[in-house]
Amino acid sequence: MLEWVMAAMLLAAQGAATPDSATPASAPAPKAVDRAAADAAIESVLPQVSGIRGLEFKRKVPVEVIDVARARKYARARFEATTPATKITADQKAFELLGLIPPGVDVLDTLLDVLEEQAGGFYDPGAKRFYLLDTMPKEMAGAFAAHEMTHALEDQYYDIDGRLAKIVDDDDATFALSSVAEGSASLAMAIYIVHGIAAGKMQTSDLEALRESDAGRAKRLDAMPGVLRKELLAPYVLGALFLQRGAPGAAPDAFPKSAVDAAWADPPRSSEQILHPAKYWDKEHRDLPKPVTLGGVSQVLGNGWIRAGSGILGEIAIGGLVGAPSPTSHDDAAMVSASGWTNAAASGWGGDRWELWTHGGAAVVLLKTLWDSPQDAVEFEAALPTRPGLAFQREGSTVAVVAGDPEGKMKPLLAVLAGVPIASSAGTH
Repeated sequence: MLEWVMAAMLLAAQGAATPDSATPASAPAPKAVDRAAADAAIESVLPQVSGIRGLEFKRKVPVEVIDVARARKYARARFEATTPATKITADQKAFELLGLIPPGVDVLDTLLDVLEEQAGGFYDPGAKRFYLLDTMPKEMAGAFAAHEMTHALEDQYYDIDGRLAKIVDDDDATFALSSVAEGSASLAMAIYIVHGIAAGKMQTSDLEALRESDAGRAKRLDAMPGVLRKELLAPYVLGALFLQRGAPGAAPDAFPKSAVDAAWADPPRSSEQILHPAKYWDKEHRDLPKPVTLGGVSQVLGNGWIRAGSGILGEIAIGGLVGAPSPTSHDDAAMVSASGWTNAAASGWGGDRWELWTHGGAAVVLLKTLWDSPQDAVEFEAALPTRPGLAFQREGSTVAVVAGDPEGKMKPLLAVLAGVPIASSAGTH
């Protein structure tokens, strides 16, 4: 999903020279792939992926061509198998209360709708199998296979699902690991396309035809709530920038093997490190997320309240609370710089945790955030919106946020989250 967007943007951003770089007046309609074309693409792609990535396949990867309906069903089943239903429900409710998504948005259905629009194929690290959609344009089957077979190759060395299972309760760490995987595959695919165009095996008109397709227009993707679009698109874009240590490569056909291998060996732990690569790559100033706990809230809430879910927003999502931009797929500037994905109010993030608590029909989200300095906390607090059902309080480098209906316990909850005596909580907003 989104692979063609990344390929086109990376080529443009890195200035890849092509022999037929002029945009055609009208691109021919792409032809859909069939099993014979899929097999031919895979046979051609595998040695090139190995060469670009600098690794050899340990075993054969089965390939299957499927239709969009089956892909949607498969994606739903995999998502539900890897993410408990209770977490899906809690995440959606928490994001609604925090104002990150509009009420009534079904997050899973929204993601699956975008999958239908964008997907060309996918590698399943659980089944160890590559699925190529029968709607994939034949001309681009090789490029998509290059992306997904990079996933398959790295899975054979780094066990993608095994790593994700260890951090399933840390959404921000999951985002960071996904950024390594998608960034690596996106760079490998971009290099594959550069080589293909240089050798005359691919045409820029093929990319142009994709731009004019439903996937290219990306109407569903760009219509998503901003925080969901960022979570979906950013691993491809920011992951590639992160693996290039924050600077798009001067040589578009140079794969950053040492950086990718290092990132898999010792993965980044937060979206902050992806957004600000120096906070990972600079060993002397590596900035790891601070652990956050919400002690004492159950006593304040009292009997009958049940903790229904919890999670970590990280800088990439917490920016949605304070006006950080949410680039679209056609935002060229955001494809070459991480600065278009965050802002000053979200920067300086040190750690966070949210919990969703329910009591009958009442629900409340409790969010505790830690910042690198009191000034960072001041900037975050100042940028939070003032609206009914949302309150916040700062104490030093900590900012507490409560959203929803705590049944008259807003001030004591803010106080216990911020770590101040309840009687001193007069500064609540």
